[in-house]
Amino acid sequence: MRLFRFLLIFFIGFLIAGCKSSPTSPEPGFDSVTKGVYIVNEGNFTRNNATLSLYLPDSNRVYPDVFSAANGRPLGDVVNDMVLFNDRGYIVVNNSQTIEVISLLDQKSVGRFVVPGSKSPYKLAIVNSSKAYVTNLYDNSLTEFDPTSLQIIQERIFVGNNPEGIALANGKLYVCDSGLGADSTITVVDPTADVVVNTITVARSPSEIAADANGHLVVKCDGSFNFNDPNRDTPGSLVLLDPRNDVVLAAVELPLGVYGHPGRMTLSNNGYGYFVGKSGVMRFDIGNGTISVNPTPFVSVAAYGLAVDDVSNRLYATDAKDYVQPGDVIIYGQSGQEITRFLAGIIPGSIVFRR
Repeated sequence: MRLFRFLLIFFIGFLIAGCKSSPTSPEPGFDSVTKGVYIVNEGNFTRNNATLSLYLPDSNRVYPDVFSAANGRPLGDVVNDMVLFNDRGYIVVNNSQTIEVISLLDQKSVGRFVVPGSKSPYKLAIVNSSKAYVTNLYDNSLTEFDPTSLQIIQERIFVGNNPEGIALANGKLYVCDSGLGADSTITVVDPTADVVVNTITVARSPSEIAADANGHLVVKCDGSFNFNDPNRDTPGSLVLLDPRNDVVLAAVELPLGVYGHPGRMTLSNNGYGYFVGKSGVMRFDIGNGTISVNPTPFVSVAAYGLAVDDVSNRLYATDAKDYVQPGDVIIYGQSGQEITRFLAGIIPGSIVFRR
């Protein structure tokens, strides 16, 4: 699914001029906002139309393009991730080969880290105020930098093929070696020594990883694709890891006929999570070393991005529509009822909560 999405977005972005969101200047008092929901709008490949939206749940207000409004310039070409740390927002701009850093007080740029070469930076993990790592999708490596000074520390720490998701657990970094469908490992890196200390075999094409409330890691694997013969595709999986000993605790295969190749995943701190299946958003529960998947869709929406707000127990799902016009963010309650929806930017993907 990852490779298919890359090709689809590239094709649409190259042939069709994407619609641009009009930046909206924040109203008086905006700088005093201390909580909200950031929506990372990826934009079309090579169109330089990625944006950052901000939603304020308390007032139900939406600011469609806060980066451009605050800085007077575009965010860049294809945004894949955003991490909040020490009152700053770190935004990974994939095809621009940069990490834009903004102040969360006013959304203004406070710096930019340029990833050397054309490595295609993808996902980010910040260990502390002096160590951060970004996965490089097309370089099979991590780049380490100082998130305070934005100076490079180490250009390449080699991992597996086409690394995507990254997570910090038990003092170690866990990197998804997706291989875009051809790899099946998690590379474990010691951030103290910056060396690979283990490789864990999971299932085909691990792409997302997150820690649960018990300190375990949930890995979502997409499975492999055979474009010449779809009958030879391999299914996706959910895998539960214990980072204390790097042991696989549980693995649940997701049959293609029921779930298709899984899309985005999100994890709650309350013992459950969601992923995108072929018939909608699916819920799974995490027990004592177990994962169980409900085969009935939680909501029947063709979601692109997902995020759970643990404060309100609400699910945020994005609808990328035709990947050209601005997409929607839809908010669902605990029973799957739609609460509200709002317009974001082109290809709304990652969602980040500032509390």
